[in-house]
Amino acid sequence: MTSSITTIAKGDGSGIVGPRRTVARSAAEWQALWAAHAGPAVSAPQIDFSREMVAAAFAGERPAPGYAIEIVDARLEGDALVIPISEQPPVRGGVAAQVIVSPFHMVRMPRHNGEVRFVDAARRTTGATPAPARHPGNGAHALSANPPSSTGLDPNLAAALAYLSGPFSGIIILLVERANDYVRFHAWQSIIGLGGLALLAVAMLLFSFATLLISPLVFTVMYRFSAVLAILWVVVWGVCLVKAFTGSRWEMPVVGRYAGKLAQRSERG
Repeated sequence: MTSSITTIAKGDGSGIVGPRRTVARSAAEWQALWAAHAGPAVSAPQIDFSREMVAAAFAGERPAPGYAIEIVDARLEGDALVIPISEQPPVRGGVAAQVIVSPFHMVRMPRHNGEVRFVDAARRTTGATPAPARHPGNGAHALSANPPSSTGLDPNLAAALAYLSGPFSGIIILLVERANDYVRFHAWQSIIGLGGLALLAVAMLLFSFATLLISPLVFTVMYRFSAVLAILWVVVWGVCLVKAFTGSRWEMPVVGRYAGKLAQRSERG
C-alpha cells in the first residue's frame, strides 16, 4: 500500500548542514525541525498532526549547485512505513558556481505511528529506525535514519561509548562527533544526565559529613540518601549504555528533552 505525499518545501538552502532523515509527529517536533532548517524567525507551515506527519530528508552540505534530494514515495511493508530517498548529483559536464548548497525535501503524509525505514531508492538498501521513543505526555519523538558517525565507529557503538566513563566519555565523543544526531544526543545526555546525577550524589555525601557535627541522625539520613543516589547512578548508567548500543533513543526524564535540543543546536553550529 502506498501513502500519498505532498511536498511542503524543497530546495538547496537548508540550515541543516549534516545528512539527516527524520519524521515529526507532533507540533513541537515540527517547530524544532523547521527552526533548525529555516531559522526560528520563520513560521512553520501548519500541519494537522492528528491525521498527518512530516517526513524530511537533508543531503547535507554539497560543494556546488545541482545536487538534489527527493522523497520519492511512502509505502507500507507489513507494519513498517518505508520511505525511498533519491539523491541526484549535478549534471555531468555542467558549469556551476562554487557555492555550498544544502539540498532538502520535506513532505506531509498520512500519520503512521509504527516503525519508519528510510531506504535508498536507487540501491534499495535500508536503514531501519527504531519504533518511536516516548516521554511522558508529549507523544513520539522524531525518527532519524542517521548518517555515519564522524567518529568512524558504528553509530550505536559510538553512542554507547559516550556513557562508558560517564560524562567524561560523553565530552570526548561530543568533541569528535559532528554528523550523527543520534550519537550527539547520547553524548549530551551522558554529560548533563549522568554528570548532573553524579554531582548531586557527591554534593549530598559532602553535605552529610558537614551535618555530622550538628546531628548524628541527620548525618545518617543524608549519608544513606547519597548512597541511594550512587546506586541510582549505576542503574541509569547501565540502562543508558544498553539502550544506546541497541539503537534506542531512550530519554532520561527531563534531561533527555534538553539533550535533544542541545544536539540540534550543535548540528546547526
